[in-house]
Amino acid sequence: MINRKDLSSLFKYLRPYKKTVKIAVVFVILENAAYLILPLIYGKIVDIVTQGKFFETMVFILLFLWACMELLSNWFMRIRIRKANNIACRASNDIMTKSIEHLVRLPLSFHKQQKIGEIIQRFSRADGYMYNIIDSGLFQIFPNILSSFLAFVIILWISWQLAVIYLLFISVYVWMTIKKTEPIVHCQRKINKVFEKAYGDIFDRTENIISLKSNSTEDLENKRNVENFRRGFFLNSRQVELWMKLSFWQSFIFTISFLMLFGAGIYFVSVKMVTIGQFVILLAYINAVSAAMNMLGGNYKQLQEGIVTINRSEKIFDEIPEKYDDPNAKNIENVSGNVEFKNISFSYEKEAVLKDISFKAAAGQMVAIVGRSGEGKSTLMDLISRYNIPQKGSIFLDGVNIKKIKLKSLRDQIAIVPQEVDLFNDTIKNNIAYSRISASEEEILQASKLAHCHEFIEKFPKKYEQIVGEKGVKLSTGQKQRLAIARAILRNPKILILDEATSALDSESEKYVQEALQEVMKNRTTFVIAHRLSTIRKANLILVIENGTIIESGDHEELIRHGGVYQKLSELQKISV
Repeated sequence: MINRKDLSSLFKYLRPYKKTVKIAVVFVILENAAYLILPLIYGKIVDIVTQGKFFETMVFILLFLWACMELLSNWFMRIRIRKANNIACRASNDIMTKSIEHLVRLPLSFHKQQKIGEIIQRFSRADGYMYNIIDSGLFQIFPNILSSFLAFVIILWISWQLAVIYLLFISVYVWMTIKKTEPIVHCQRKINKVFEKAYGDIFDRTENIISLKSNSTEDLENKRNVENFRRGFFLNSRQVELWMKLSFWQSFIFTISFLMLFGAGIYFVSVKMVTIGQFVILLAYINAVSAAMNMLGGNYKQLQEGIVTINRSEKIFDEIPEKYDDPNAKNIENVSGNVEFKNISFSYEKEAVLKDISFKAAAGQMVAIVGRSGEGKSTLMDLISRYNIPQKGSIFLDGVNIKKIKLKSLRDQIAIVPQEVDLFNDTIKNNIAYSRISASEEEILQASKLAHCHEFIEKFPKKYEQIVGEKGVKLSTGQKQRLAIARAILRNPKILILDEATSALDSESEKYVQEALQEVMKNRTTFVIAHRLSTIRKANLILVIENGTIIESGDHEELIRHGGVYQKLSELQKISV
């Protein structure tokens, strides 16, 4: 059964358009009222004509009234369809846009753990059901219930005996519809999960098309997709079978009820309990109720499936977003770039990653973090931007705890140049400008020149209007890195984070990137995660991390003299003092 709680997610999206909904409901009632009057008109005509009074003035008046009711009901229907379609489009757009808005505001930890393709598919299916429920369901369910009730009242007025018989069949119909809809809804839940997984896999694989092709797994992925969709097809076929069984029993009940009522009605006419005109009215209203109930059965199934799908998509709102607008936080201005980590500890699901980390970086200094893979270097840097929140300790920016700084204001002061650069399938110009949308073309050009991008950009046929392809596939790794640096320069941050920015480059590309980095690092507090120790010899402070703790700290020469882990790493990489 559908309860108020189930419908709450649906009504949430209708609430902003309640004025339009009320107007639509008025025209729905008028449309159905016009249709309900028609049987009374032609029933009266039949009674007059069967008495041999065909040319009575009343007959022509009733015929004219019949035509008016038909035209009016058709006009009301067109208005209702336009209003319902308008509400359906806007509500279905809202469910997608609000869900995506919430999704992008969730912390990075959520995105690292979930298949976003599955979640987007969940929103997409909910979007489709929302449109169908409102456009062809919601504005028919309640009017059909009202029409059925009023038609039944008229049947009761004409013959209470026939009304009692019909009420019995309607009760059986409603009970059977509810009972047989439950397995259909259960099947819908399975269908949602199967198709979410199928589309999640597709999103995941197509985003990593280079890995797919380089490992020659096209056939394997095709088999995986075929199997995923085969499961979906099987469940969908199962759902259709259940629906067909429900339709059969609905049709069977109405056929039996109509035959019994028709036979009883003929008998009542023969014994003059009802007139022929009243019998015609009875048949019309019985057909009207039958059609309304049949439509309600389909609407009920659609509503149940839709609510299941929409409520599943609504689970995304159970996830707590990042606090962008914390009323206790403030914006920061005139930032110098002094950063302090004080007794920081961080864990992933009870697994300790960082333990009691403390250090200071003065404004304009370069701090390097080195250590083996998986030691928590990138996690440490994620804490500065509050992508993750430490379980213990505090981070300060110019003496202010970053928890007390508004999130956007904090991140506006930070630029990151990652090892794997994220580019959009857009123009070079728009990719560079993404860090500061309001930047002028002159500022973009200047940033590009400082990052040593301008030279290779000018060689493209469309220059700055060149489309870079999905994830920048049309560019080399070195070119993508330089675009990321141009983006960082344009952002003009006080804190710069370089996460293995040159580790995947050849010697020539690394030379260009290093020159570009020297520009972007000027007068900025810079954190560098590096495996190549040759790139961090000029760092003011080098932190060596092992097992989530700082085991050595100092500049290059101090750590070499110390003779510890850093000195051993230097020897392995053949770095001379």
